[in-house]
Amino acid sequence: MAAPPFSPLPAFDELLSMAKQNPTALDELQKKLNQELIDAQSDDRGKKAIQQTLFRLQSEQLRYKAPLVRLTRAYQLMLSEMNRMQDALEQLCTTQKPPQKPCATILPFRSKGQE
Repeated sequence: MAAPPFSPLPAFDELLSMAKQNPTALDELQKKLNQELIDAQSDDRGKKAIQQTLFRLQSEQLRYKAPLVRLTRAYQLMLSEMNRMQDALEQLCTTQKPPQKPCATILPFRSKGQE
């Protein structure tokens, strides 16, 4: 199954122009891209995780008005999420299975001199 196509992201200069001249259009683009990302998830758990992260990010953005503070808080939130994912991955990779008992008796080879 091929990955669903996402809407192309406009060039940086166009995004900058939208931010200055038409912030509503930029917000709509962001909502559209976020929804595409959520819709692309195949399981409900993934959708819920993305929605929770977006909610936390939007809550932080509403809390602060200064652009630099908003950017810093968004960076901190995303860094925290990446660390959480890294910890989960490390835990998954280091989880060891209990040793299995052999299912058959292993007989040693005899050398020709022991026959």
